[in-house]
Amino acid sequence: MRFTIERNEFLKGLTIASRAIGSKSTNPALLCFKLEITNKGLEITGSNSDIAIWTLIPVMKGDKEILRDLIPGAVLINAYTLTEFTRKGEGNELTIEVIDNTARITVGKLSANLVCMDGDEYPNISFEQNATPFTLPCSDLIQLVDQTSFAALTKETRPVLTAVNLRAEGGKLTATATDSARLSRKFVSVDPDLRFSSNVPAKTLSDVTKLLDPGSEVEISATSEKITFSFNNTIVSSRLIGENYPVSGSIIPTSFNYFLEVNSQQLLSAIDRISILSQNVVPVVKLSMSEEEVEVSTANQQTGFGVEKLSTYSYNGDSLEIAFNAVFVSDAVKALGCEDVQISFVGEMKPFVIKNPKDDSVVELITPMRTR
Repeated sequence: MRFTIERNEFLKGLTIASRAIGSKSTNPALLCFKLEITNKGLEITGSNSDIAIWTLIPVMKGDKEILRDLIPGAVLINAYTLTEFTRKGEGNELTIEVIDNTARITVGKLSANLVCMDGDEYPNISFEQNATPFTLPCSDLIQLVDQTSFAALTKETRPVLTAVNLRAEGGKLTATATDSARLSRKFVSVDPDLRFSSNVPAKTLSDVTKLLDPGSEVEISATSEKITFSFNNTIVSSRLIGENYPVSGSIIPTSFNYFLEVNSQQLLSAIDRISILSQNVVPVVKLSMSEEEVEVSTANQQTGFGVEKLSTYSYNGDSLEIAFNAVFVSDAVKALGCEDVQISFVGEMKPFVIKNPKDDSVVELITPMRTR
């Protein structure tokens, strides 16, 4: 096997596939890239058994030659070592030639002989789409993930809650994430005939969106066992989390008694400043509201008490005090990405909803906290 490739194009391909490679594995092959020269060009595969990424670097990009001096074959080379050699090399081109169990890499003045493995030792990974695919603007998928995935559980105590549930029905593709103390939900319009429900690891979705071009489209295929995302000569295949996702639609209130509309940046800044005094593991902040004034405050026996009044707001309802996790509310407001947010309350210890008053497609639900 042999090829010469533009170094920057090679590094782009390695960077894409590296998102599927973990730092540890009991299978040495999964710490490697699989590089294969075919009639399509250079195929690069990375996997950690939960997620697999295949990306193709074609021989030509338009009128520009990317690959030359090709001898077909497949090889496994340690992902970290190969990426660092490619990144730190100073030449415009890189050549890899494989003889027996040695890969000779040359880039500029740098050359190295790396121990490698035969391509046949790589696990058999299928990137086939086993369900009828549908196409979605990349910008829609990016929004679905950015406005929900942060609310997924980060610990494996309840594996299903580390996922984002993607459900298609009734002409909507809805993403839902929850860690049981907060919930984020966002929908985009799709074909009314599309129906499926998949629990996709939140980290997988975040990795996918980092690879997308917002101005292009992504092809998605979901079965009961895996989901694939195809875009720009790249396919990402991910396992699903098989448990039933918690029924969450009924916990989102439909009627409210108190309404606060406030400038997003002003609220975020006040929470950030007041949180300095809340040195608990969970930073607790209180929102005190009336038609006369709205205050953000916190109290801590070790550090003291702080309060900041908001200058720009609109409040409807009787006086109300709500304590909450400052990180949860800040995350929700940032995810909405709008100038003003509307916060709607049922009562003192009832979950409350944060929305963009100009966009009904996304809702952020937060559970209040008790304070002494």
